[in-house]
Amino acid sequence: MIKKNIAEALNQQIQHEQNNAQRYLAVALYFEGLNLHGLAAWLNKQAGDERGHAEKFIKHMVDRSGVVKLGALDAPQSTFKNPLVAIQSVQAVERATTALIEKLMALARKEGDYALEVLLHWFIGEQVEEEQWTNELAAEMELFYEKPGQLYMLDHQWGKRAKA
Repeated sequence: MIKKNIAEALNQQIQHEQNNAQRYLAVALYFEGLNLHGLAAWLNKQAGDERGHAEKFIKHMVDRSGVVKLGALDAPQSTFKNPLVAIQSVQAVERATTALIEKLMALARKEGDYALEVLLHWFIGEQVEEEQWTNELAAEMELFYEKPGQLYMLDHQWGKRAKA
């Protein structure tokens, strides 16, 4: 049986991951509206990944007889000043997620929850990857968001990543 404080923290993480999926979908739709379909495809893929993250936490809870409490999703921001601000918003999401995963790890260690700690090792590696690509895309977007030709090439490049 999973401890009450661990279950509460995991339910908060599940909610966070589901909200992340909504945030990614909103940014993807923003890029669709700009006819930047490659970036939209990449961000849609990320929305799916975020749903998968929530499902991993849900499975962990269910496997350990925890009670999953699903909550209402927040309405995400859907309009942005420009493409750079849109990408910076997902960069901020990933930084916040990293902080929450690290907090969960500290709790797992404090409570001696080795099963959760093992699960979180995967998430820690995943967050390194998530922050890497958001940092890369934010840096590229900062260079190119005001240059239509380069923005189109950036869109094409990230669209190819979505298909890989």
